[in-house]
Amino acid sequence: MITSLKVIIAGGGIAGLTLANALEQANIDYVLLERRDEIAPQVGASIGMLANGCRTSLVVQNLFTNAWTGYAFAFGDRQKILQVLYDNLKDKSKILVSKNLKTVSQHASGVTVICEDGTSYMGDILAGADGVNSKARSEMWRLADEVDPELVKNDKTSLESGYQCLYGIASSSSGLPAGEVDVGFNDKRSTIAIVGKNDRTYYFVFEKMDQVYKSPHIPRYTEADRDRFAERHGGMHVTEKVLFRDIHKHSVSSTLVGIETASYKIWTWGRIACLGDSAHKMTPNAGFGGNSAIESAAALANSIKKLSDRSNNQRPSEKQIIECLQNYQKSREVRAAAAIETSSLLTHVQALATWTHSLFAHYGLRILGDFFETLQSDMSVGATLIDYLPPPEISLLGHMPFNPEQGQGHKENLLLRAVFALPFLVFSAFAYRLVDSALLNETGIMTGSAWSSNDIANSSLTSANLGFGGQKNSTAIMPDELGPAWNVSDPAAGFRTASFLAYFGVVLAIWSLEAVRRCNALMPVQLPIVFAFFSQRNGLGLISPLYYFVHWVLTPIDSFKSTDMRLTRMNFTRAILPSLLMVYYLPLVQAYLLPEICQRQTWMQIWQWFPVTHSLAQYALSKIWKDTSMQDKIDAPKRDVPTIRYTIAIPATISTIVWMRALLADTASVVQILLRPTFAEAATSAFAAMQWNYLLAVASSSLWLLYFAWDAKAAGMITQSWIALPAALTAATLVLGPGGTLGAAFLYREYVITEKRHKGALTMESVRRRALESKKQE
Repeated sequence: MITSLKVIIAGGGIAGLTLANALEQANIDYVLLERRDEIAPQVGASIGMLANGCRTSLVVQNLFTNAWTGYAFAFGDRQKILQVLYDNLKDKSKILVSKNLKTVSQHASGVTVICEDGTSYMGDILAGADGVNSKARSEMWRLADEVDPELVKNDKTSLESGYQCLYGIASSSSGLPAGEVDVGFNDKRSTIAIVGKNDRTYYFVFEKMDQVYKSPHIPRYTEADRDRFAERHGGMHVTEKVLFRDIHKHSVSSTLVGIETASYKIWTWGRIACLGDSAHKMTPNAGFGGNSAIESAAALANSIKKLSDRSNNQRPSEKQIIECLQNYQKSREVRAAAAIETSSLLTHVQALATWTHSLFAHYGLRILGDFFETLQSDMSVGATLIDYLPPPEISLLGHMPFNPEQGQGHKENLLLRAVFALPFLVFSAFAYRLVDSALLNETGIMTGSAWSSNDIANSSLTSANLGFGGQKNSTAIMPDELGPAWNVSDPAAGFRTASFLAYFGVVLAIWSLEAVRRCNALMPVQLPIVFAFFSQRNGLGLISPLYYFVHWVLTPIDSFKSTDMRLTRMNFTRAILPSLLMVYYLPLVQAYLLPEICQRQTWMQIWQWFPVTHSLAQYALSKIWKDTSMQDKIDAPKRDVPTIRYTIAIPATISTIVWMRALLADTASVVQILLRPTFAEAATSAFAAMQWNYLLAVASSSLWLLYFAWDAKAAGMITQSWIALPAALTAATLVLGPGGTLGAAFLYREYVITEKRHKGALTMESVRRRALESKKQE
């Protein structure tokens, strides 16, 4: 049954027709007024349908699926999408053409629209979907000015243009492969060419204008202007072999415009609401414009449907309508603003607008090979869903489930995360004080922060002339606290040192893995060589809290919204363990087992350069295997899991064995081993300082794991209680030792980010579960 609530839609474009479809599905009465004399004219425009638009649209179907979202990228004539949306409507009598809106009036009983042909229409809500030069929006401004002249003052001048764009459709691909998208980066210019079916090519040529023009002074262009523009840019490369003129000469239609952008603050006033380009206008470089319009139509339909349901088939009051429209804007304005900002960024980057954009295009994009995919994921994952309809089944099948609680508009505040992560910095400051005190109060054979070859030679440890290869060596820079590793006079101290070094191996394996994880691209944690070098020189207890601070702050739980974002580069991942065995563990074994102190020292000197040698060895070994990351993220986002398991399990097992051996060699209890010596002793002994470094490193790793548990529990990805989690971590530390526990906990973390979904994720399982819960409640 059609409700008593009636909506007037101004504009029969993407936003207007999507809203019409959505209202029809909700049995809400409407009329659509289109100023053109046909509903789907061919004006040379094209549109790219992304996952967020496809998922929201009621009628767009895809023959091919994308492993990421379930939807393939579809590009085609705007005319065809409009025709599909129109054809899907059951009652086409509600679609009226040649209806150019003239004036709007609001009154207590509704809103009245008068068209230029003298016809008038009355309803409860006016939805302005009539484009960037919206008459509905200008009428909304006029009516708002009568009440508050300052309300929309800034919005009236927010529309601007800094780029020209020649867009069109060509009947030939000029040799470009079907399905290919080519983006050309040029100085103050850029090109985009998309080849569709039957060699149909959609092209865009952008040029930065001499200044940014504000409305109403944005240039308008004639056909002669268009032809001159095309001739001037004809020699620009679309690809290495194809010039723009090769495509343009086959043009079916083309238009030159100043591409406008605007982020309006006021979308709704009274009974009027704007959507699509009339509310949020963006450049076309990211392809977000039409898809954002579809989302806004869905969001407005959701809000109107809720209003209708609350009204119990009675006409809602003006107050209820105003609240309904304001809720619509609140649900969409953050994501729309992000889409505008992202689109503008791509426009500048592709045109190399400034030296920073040029630097990012030349170097940043090479490192971030999937930069554009990441932008699309942030825009797609939180796409608006029509609440009162079941989600399309295809949208539940991808690696990245749609999730209204993630993506743009739901990003965590990194500054706030940094505040929460301050305990890591406290640990680091404590360790710094410890190291500083130890250096100021050192006695005996220690000098500075390193063993001196001369002091070692003159000490009671040996009478040999020690250095690299048994000779004096001024580059012997072994940290003071590692002396017990090759000092046979105190086996218990030696095993405690060995326990620390074995623990360090687990940490290094984890850092090496995180460095090649997709979600950590261009982050400081991609440089484990830096963290490892300073940990080796200044103490793991000082540096590891800094690493965990940076990692936790920059890697919130939505970093794993897609399964492939946790993926590591397989060729580098495979190289981690053999590299560690060669350059980290082998020298340590020699330093402990060889009979001569001279030989032990030599191997310790070889070992001490592991931050550098591990990075070099890992890089060299990675060349043995092919880099399959681009294919893995599509077809096998969990392919690296077995490799990660043994890469962590083997160092963790080594650490546990050494821990148990240390317990057997020491008469003290486990607690005494971890907490002995006292902090006061640490200020006068490098070995005591090492023990405290060990403790602080273990504490910071444990805290990092608990912080992850905090994120995962908030996301509904783990359900264990806050009593069980720390208790399990403590018990495991006593049994497996710190290194074994860290390895086991990290692998559990890997299981969570690989197999568990955020509580808001829409998957087959979650949708079925919610449907069952809803039935039980009924």
